[in-house]
Amino acid sequence: MRLLFVCQACGCHYLAPVGLDYPDGGRASAVWCSACQRDAAERGATEPAELAAVAVLLAVRVLKAALAARPTPPAAGAEQPPRPDRRPTRPAVSSRGRTHPAGARSRLA
Repeated sequence: MRLLFVCQACGCHYLAPVGLDYPDGGRASAVWCSACQRDAAERGATEPAELAAVAVLLAVRVLKAALAARPTPPAAGAEQPPRPDRRPTRPAVSSRGRTHPAGARSRLA
C-alpha cells in the first residue's frame, strides 16, 4: 500500500510515488501535490523540512491504522462462509450409469 498525503496548499489528497521519487528522477513532496509543488518551485519556495517530516509520519500512522483495521485472512484450508453477493455454484454431478450402449451416440441412424 502507498502513503496518502494531504496537500497543505490546496487541501487535496494525493498518492506520492513509493519512496517519494518520481521515475524521471525528481523528488516528490510530502507537503504539496504536484501542481502546488510546481507553483512553489516557480515562486522559488522550498519545502519546509519539519512539515515534510510530520506529513510523512502522519501518513505512515494512517496507513498502519488502516492495515490494523483490515480483517485477517482465514487460515489456509479453512472453510469460508459463502459470500452474499455470489450465486451458489452448481452441485457436483454424480456419475450415473448409462441408460443406453456407449456406441449409440457416435453412430448415425
